[in-house]
Order: sequence, then structure tokens, then C-alpha cells
Amino acid sequence: MFLQFIRDQVDNVTATVGQQQQVTSNVLDQIKGFVPKVQSAWIGGDADEFAADVARKLVPAMMELIAAIGGINLNLGKATGIVDQADSKAKGMADNLGELFSQI
Repeated sequence: MFLQFIRDQVDNVTATVGQQQQVTSNVLDQIKGFVPKVQSAWIGGDADEFAADVARKLVPAMMELIAAIGGINLNLGKATGIVDQADSKAKGMADNLGELFSQI
């Protein structure tokens, strides 16, 4: 019953986290799009190393961040399910107790 009181807030957090995951994914797409532009404008032989560094270091780190943000909603969903199960179990126990008292 506790989570029912804050269900709207939980839903808002879930939506916000989902939006942040999308924003982060869009940032990664923009970074990937800048790499060829930087390479074409770069004077010197380090342009390919720059692209390799982005692919080797930055892209995996961004992918980890995107997954971590997604994990928030995954774990929040699991926690919500656990609380819902507990609420249901507590309601069932209260109903049984009420039935028992009504027989006295």
C-alpha cells in the first residue's frame, strides 16, 4: 500500500530516466557523427588515431552509461513489483484476519 501513495512519483521518475537515456543515446550519435567531420578537417596523421580513440574509449564508456541509466528503470521496475507483491500479500493477510475476527 505504500507504493500506491507514491505511484505517480515512481512513474514520473521512470519517465524522466527513460528520457535521460534517450538524451544520452542522442549525444553518442552526435559524437559518432562528429568523428568523420573532425577527421576530414584534421591536418596531420593523427586523425585516424583520434577516430580510433573515440571508438576504443569514448563509445564504450557512453554505452556503459546508457546501460547504467537503463538499469535504473529495470531495478525500479523490479522494486515496484516486489512492493506490489508485498502489498497484495498484506491485503490478503488482512482480509483473512478480518474474516477470522468476524467469526468470533
